[in-house]
Order: sequence, then C-alpha cells, then structure tokens
Amino acid sequence: MSGPEAANHDDPPTTGARTLQPDAGGWAAAVRADRPDPIGPVRVATRAALELDTDAPIVATGHQASIWHPGILAKDLALAGMVDADPAFRPLHFIADHDADEGGLIALPSGSGTSLRRLEWRLLPAASGRGSRDRPAGPCGSPPTGDFLPSVSDGIDAIRDAIDAARDSENAAMQLGTAAATLAAPRTGTIPRRSMSRLLETPVGGWFLERLAADPEKAALAHDQAVDAHRRDRAELRGGRLPRGVARPLARGATIELPLWRATPDGRVPVLAGETLDPATLRPRALLATAMARLVACDGFVHGLGGGVYDAAMEGWIRRWLGPEHAESLAPVFVATATCRLPLEAPPFDPEGDPTRLHRLRNDPDLGRPESNLRPRLLDAIASSPVGSPERRAAFRALRLAIDAARLANAEGLAATAATVRSQAGRSVARTIATDRTWAFPLHAAADLDDLASSIRAAFR
Repeated sequence: MSGPEAANHDDPPTTGARTLQPDAGGWAAAVRADRPDPIGPVRVATRAALELDTDAPIVATGHQASIWHPGILAKDLALAGMVDADPAFRPLHFIADHDADEGGLIALPSGSGTSLRRLEWRLLPAASGRGSRDRPAGPCGSPPTGDFLPSVSDGIDAIRDAIDAARDSENAAMQLGTAAATLAAPRTGTIPRRSMSRLLETPVGGWFLERLAADPEKAALAHDQAVDAHRRDRAELRGGRLPRGVARPLARGATIELPLWRATPDGRVPVLAGETLDPATLRPRALLATAMARLVACDGFVHGLGGGVYDAAMEGWIRRWLGPEHAESLAPVFVATATCRLPLEAPPFDPEGDPTRLHRLRNDPDLGRPESNLRPRLLDAIASSPVGSPERRAAFRALRLAIDAARLANAEGLAATAATVRSQAGRSVARTIATDRTWAFPLHAAADLDDLASSIRAAFR
C-alpha cells in the first residue's frame, strides 16, 4: 500500500506542542503533598484488592478502551515521565470499560488532494449500547483497502497484530486496552491496566454504594447542584453562553437516579433509588468512576482536556455530598495532551467557502462587518432581560428582525458566498481530514511519536 508523502506548504505542522498543566515541575510535589485521609482503611484495602502497592505513591490515568490518538497517548507518556523522574512512583492506567463507546472502530485517511477521504475500520463488533466490559473479545476485523501513507500502512499491520494477540482477553475492553498498552509500551514502558468499573467490586465501591443506598436523594441533589454550578461557572468563560452539563441530572421530580448504570444484554440502563445494588451488574457513571479512583486508588490523576473540565464538577459533588474533608482528600489532577497530525496533502481551499462562515453571516445582522456593533447590542439586550420576561422576548424578536433585514438587504452577496461554499465542498471535507488530530497513534511515523515522547519526558527532568 502506498500514498501521498508530502503536505502542502499551507498545511499546519504535523506535530504541535504538547500541553502539560500545571507546569510538570510541580507534579511530583503535588502527589506527595499531605492530604486528609478520612477513609484510610478503605484506601489500603482497595489498593490491595487491585493488587497495587499499598505503600508507594500511585500516579494514574484512564481512558476508554480503544487505540487512541496521540493526545491520549500523552497521558501515558506523562506517567512514564513522572516515573522516570521519581522511580518510587507506580504508574496505573484505568480502562474506562463502563463506557458504551465505539472503541473498536478506527478511522483511516486514504488518498491525497481532492481524493482524500476517511475510511472506517471495524476492529471489533459494534457497541450496540453495551459497555466495552460487557462485549466479547474476538478476532480483528479486516481493514479496508485504501491509498495509505507508509506510516498508516505500517500502523494498520501493527494494530491488527496487537488486537489479534489479545483476542483471548476477558472482554473487548481488556482486548483493546491490552492492545493499546502493547503498542504504546516502546515509548511508555509497562503501565499496568485495571478495569475502572470493577472499582465498584472493591472496598471503595462498597463504601460508595452504602452511602448511595442510605440517602439517594442527598447524593442526587448534591450531584445536580454541582453539575449546574459547574455549568454556570463555565458560562462565565464563554461570554455568558451556557454549555451543556457534564452529566445528566439524577433528580427528576419524584424519580431519583443513582450515578450508576446496570449492564443488561440489551445495553446499559439507569439505576433508580431503591433498586438492588449488585456490584457485579453495576457500572459507574463518569463522575462516580473518577471519584472512586481519586479518593483512594491513586495519589495523582492525569486527565486529558475534557476530563480536566468535567472532573471539577465531580469535586463539587463530593464536597456537597460527603463534605470538605473528603473533597480535599481527592488526589490532585493534572492535564496532559498533545497535537500530532499526519502529513496528508490537502487541496488548496478558499476560506470564503467555509460553510461555518456562511452560517455565521446568515445569522449576523452585522454580516461580519467589524465596524458595526448591532449584534453585540442586541445580544446584550437579551442577556440583560429577565428570563421569560416580555422584555427578553421583545429583544429576541428584535434580533431576528435585524437578521432577516440583513439577509434581505444582502441577498446577492449571501447567494454568492453560498455558491462558493458549494464549489468548495469537496475541498472543505479534504481540508478537515488533513488537519484532523485524532488519527490513532500507531498510524503516525515512529520519529514523530519518538519526538512527542522525548518532549514529554524532558518536561519532568
């Protein structure tokens, strides 16, 4: 298999800067810093149940079972860098096997220029709503035929070999997790894997389940308040625009859900207050999963950018539900990620043909003119009016009328922009593929991965 080998001069660099937050020089001290230990016996018993060193500091990370992109690999590389700098640390990777994601599906870039396209390779059968722990391991599916970069061809072979070597694993999660660990090991060293959902079957899981069963309403209300407060805090950083909450509400009128899923043959279903809590059939939701890990199973946890955002809501939940001492006992969080791109050749692209630009223009009474401030004035009028008030409705109508008037007055220009978008559609898709940072890490050139590993490890020296 062969394919394009050079990128356009206008393309972004194939390897971008890695991100470590806060500065890596302070991670070890944060791991070793004194914290409250309100459930010390549970911590010791949980680590023993996981067959972990009960005395050494444990630095952990976690992710869904898949062959991840380099930004996720950066988390394991950060653990390796911490262990290099302080050999007393013990690394650990939790496989988030409660998630019903499509970890067995990999995207592959094929072709170059206007022929650049995204192919799909199904390593394992579809999730169909089941968590990866509840899906079977099996033989690796055959990759599609394509026009691939040499590094992509080599990566396909390596992934297939790793998946097939782990085909006798307990489940799809452990198969994918073992394969990812094997592929990463030349740069990360050996990092033990553990099932995150099985934390519910350890002492810390029993500790949480007892408290959820004793007062489910308290847990649910604290959860929802924390998620809502986190959402509003984030809105302040987004100009007042409320983002989606990082977790679905648990309290819905008279119905109280627990932060748990129940595994069934047909997929995961919510667990309601008052239902039997059998740890063998339960799977934690995201906030509970990292709460268990950070409360007792590790002394430092490395997240990616997304986890670094949502786990702040978890901290608020624990503080509201269990109290300040438990919240302050949570292991500190660090963030590691990176951007690596494949050297894919994209066709020249006219920015005037960006469909997002057309969408913005069609919904902007200023039509993108920087000298006009009609849009911010209208938005301010909406934001400053009480929710549900006549004034707010009137302000919203004024914005819509201004948009309609701008569209009518500039119909010819918008039509020309729309025509450009249509003419550039194929190029826009190819450009998106060429700039993607989420290709599986084994598809990248070994030298690029070596550079990433060296960069991250160097930050801890």
